[in-house]
Amino acid sequence: MSKVSIITPCYNAEKFISKTIESIRSQTFIEWEYIVVDDGSTDKSVDVVSSYLAHEPRLKLVKQTNAGACNARNNGFKACALESQYLLFFDADDCLEPQMLEVMVEYLDAHPQVGLVYCDSWFIDPENRILLTPEHRRFVPEGFVIRELSYETPQTPLIAVACGGGLYESYCVMRRSIYEQTCGWDEWLGQGTEGVDLFTQIALLSEVHFIPQKLYRYRQYPLQATRKTIDLQKQLFSLLSKWKEGKWLTSEQKKRIDEVLWLFEHRLEPFFNILHGTYLLRAGQFVTAFKLYISGFSKYLVSFLPLQL
Repeated sequence: MSKVSIITPCYNAEKFISKTIESIRSQTFIEWEYIVVDDGSTDKSVDVVSSYLAHEPRLKLVKQTNAGACNARNNGFKACALESQYLLFFDADDCLEPQMLEVMVEYLDAHPQVGLVYCDSWFIDPENRILLTPEHRRFVPEGFVIRELSYETPQTPLIAVACGGGLYESYCVMRRSIYEQTCGWDEWLGQGTEGVDLFTQIALLSEVHFIPQKLYRYRQYPLQATRKTIDLQKQLFSLLSKWKEGKWLTSEQKKRIDEVLWLFEHRLEPFFNILHGTYLLRAGQFVTAFKLYISGFSKYLVSFLPLQL
């Protein structure tokens, strides 16, 4: 019986997919199925995955023409065993720590009100060497300030999930019964903001919790899809437009989302500009840092004027 369905969209990942599969096979928790969806790879990814099929019955390979990671995730879910309770959407070039599934499943079993649990990660290079990795940070507006949640605090409120939580798709194990109430992975948004979209839907339906353990290895290398130059501003605009319209939301959910969007645009976004300005200042980019400080502080302070309420 498969308690966890793991789904990996795979596109031209022949160099790393074997390490990815082995990290699943090394899990201390063994009640899983692993579905790799090859998204029209032009390298030998299919051959590498196929070489495991004869001696790993929990592994399944689904092949499709290239349609993008979100489409591959959605099709992978359709291929899941009906009895699975939890879902992990896992990238083709990363690795799990051996106890990752065990820790996450035990937490979800013990906390039925939680629809999604996520962990911290290590950065690794192409040779699997651990790189300098900061601890996961979460921010929430509180009165006149932006408060950073304690690393040990499990509860991650809606505002942090949607705007200041930094959840990454592959760090998250979600309850299938909650996922099935969402719209799934939005193929229209594309790669970059699709995780925020899905996790916000989940946070409207259930609690989202953080486990302060580094249970995931996130690979860093020059050709990585999430490190390519992409128009994040355009994707962010599309995401904000979708949620501002929010036709599928109940009146109570729409009220909560409207508050989140206002707090993001008037408090969190200016705060992140200030943080980025501090980073640039330390790097010697004084002009850009000064511009970010001015725009960030001015917008943040204006948000407290009566006109903004």
